[in-house]
Amino acid sequence: MSKRANRRTEIVIDESGNITIRRGGTLTGEPMVEPELEPEPESEPELATWQLCVRIEPEEVADAVFSVAWYRSDNIPEDWYSVVPYTQPVETVKKLPEGQKP
Repeated sequence: MSKRANRRTEIVIDESGNITIRRGGTLTGEPMVEPELEPEPESEPELATWQLCVRIEPEEVADAVFSVAWYRSDNIPEDWYSVVPYTQPVETVKKLPEGQKP
């Protein structure tokens, strides 16, 4: 039996005039059109938090120049410290999709 034959509507009217629809879903006997499934939206990449960090080692404290770099919050190396804005508005935290770097 073909798929099309299985999708036809059977309408049964009993002696009291009650109408029963047995397959499909239309009163015309046409095959029921199945709704198109929308594709699932792509999942958003997980965001990772990055912090602006400065490298501070004891021998560098007297120097006027410090190294600055962005590191993921969960992976800041030893001797690197998160910069926190004090008097100037400095962007020190970023949330980026996994795999992107600032």
